[in-house]
Amino acid sequence: LEDQDKWQMSFVMPSKYGANLPLPKDPSVRIKEVPKKVVAVVAFSGFVTDEDVKRRELKLRDALKGDRQFRVKEGASVEVAQYNPPFTLPFTRRNEIALEVERKEE
Repeated sequence: LEDQDKWQMSFVMPSKYGANLPLPKDPSVRIKEVPKKVVAVVAFSGFVTDEDVKRRELKLRDALKGDRQFRVKEGASVEVAQYNPPFTLPFTRRNEIALEVERKEE
């Protein structure tokens, strides 16, 4: 797989814990501060598949084309958030896809 086709896993922690995070024991795990950004999000339930992500991403991009205030930021790639353990029933799962957006110039 090319680098852009590989999945990355992230755990998001509130900034107030930044100084107190334990150091990773695995050298492939990194702690990285990510700058603030504005994203447009679509929430959904069920299991997440690649096809579902692509379909929902296209739908979100299409919806944002008609938005008066925001547009998808150039080069933005879709981010997938899954909030439940694997054994959670599909209809109770909480998932989101997000695209970074920027305010349209007036």
